[in-house]
Formats: sequence, structure tokens, C-alpha cells
Amino acid sequence: MALLNLRFWRFLPILALLVVSCEDADDFNNVIEQVSCSDGIQNGDETGVDCGGSCPQCIDGLDFSGVYVQQDIAGRPAINSVFNINGPLQDAFNRAAVTARGAQDVISGSSNLTFPQVFKDNIDLYFVGYALNEAPVSFQTNVLGFDAPGFAEFLATTDALQLAADGPTTYRSADLWFTGRQLTDDVMDTTLLLLYGGAEGDRFDGVNGPMLISDGVGLGNRVFLSDFPYLEAPLTQ
Repeated sequence: MALLNLRFWRFLPILALLVVSCEDADDFNNVIEQVSCSDGIQNGDETGVDCGGSCPQCIDGLDFSGVYVQQDIAGRPAINSVFNINGPLQDAFNRAAVTARGAQDVISGSSNLTFPQVFKDNIDLYFVGYALNEAPVSFQTNVLGFDAPGFAEFLATTDALQLAADGPTTYRSADLWFTGRQLTDDVMDTTLLLLYGGAEGDRFDGVNGPMLISDGVGLGNRVFLSDFPYLEAPLTQ
């Protein structure tokens, strides 16, 4: 009996530590908070998400200072497929930097072709076979003031989306053009309007000649999310 009591008292300190440990974690809710300036939440002495307090200063709004270098391409869908109908030239366009697509930039693998020249030739082809009042037609200065060569160079050298420092983000809305793009923007109708609409945007509008300034495909009943990634909600059936 004495031996059993001795063993019991020998393990008593260990049992006491276990009880204290369990009470400390479960009963007193003593949780150690791991605060950092990169955990994606506002905590500690932060005045914003991962900024302020002991973290870097919070920026009120977007900071557009500094020098920007354009990196992205293919920001405007359909330009390459609509105005560059040759497969190898399409591949070359996708590989070329936006800054290397101007009127003085010879296409890689070509002896003398430039993307504005290729686009201008294809713009001319899009008017073959069309007529207004039985008279052949060609590209007419569009609503942005571009003639055919100017429009071709604009398409080739501004394939990347621009970013507006202020104002709404839109591909086209009333008199505002190309400050970005929302999923609800009709990119094809905007492209067709600039191609066929003429100076007032009503050329080939279905009344003045055939309907060519719209593809007739609308948004339908699609509803996009208001938060990132802004895509349409997944189907549930």
C-alpha cells in the first residue's frame, strides 16, 4: 500500500500540469494571435488591411506615381482574329510586344510587313461587296476620328487595355472609350461600330445600309458577381 501511495505522489505534479494546461487553453480562451503585415486581415494596431500602425503606411486611394511599362497583351479580344486573318501572322502578333507593333516595326519572320499594314489591308477587304445607294463603299473616318491607316495602327499598338487613373471603368460608354473593361461591355459591337459606323456611328445601322455595326448578340440574362473574380455565378443544375 505504501509503495502505491509513493507512486501516486510521484506523478501528481505531472497531473497538475496537465490540468492547468487544459484549463488555460479551454476555460480562459488564452489564444496567442499571430499578427503580421501580410496575413490579409486587419488586426493588431493596423488601421487598414496589413497597413498602418507598425505596418507600412496605408495609401488613401491608388498611387499612380512612378514609371509604368506595358506588359500585358491581348487586352482587346477579337482584334487579332478579326483584323489579322493569317495564321502565322496571328502567332507573330501574339508573340510581339505591344510597343513593337507600330508602322516602323517589321514583323518577325517577314521581310517588310508591319501589323498596321496588314490590318489596313484587311479593313479594306471587309468593305468589298458592300454598297450604299448602289455605289461601292470603303472605310470612312470613324467616331474616334481615325481614317483607315490611323485606325489600323491604333488597333495594332493599343491591344493592351488602358487604365484610367480616375473615372469609370468601361470599354465604351457614351463618349468615354477604353478606360478599361467590364464583363458586361460588348467588345464586338464596339469594334464593329468603329469599323462600319462612320463619323456619326450610324453608317450601316440597318437603316442606312445593312446592319453591320452590331452582331446582334446581347448579354442575355447573365448576371455577373460584384466581387472578384466578377464571373457569372456557377450553375446549380
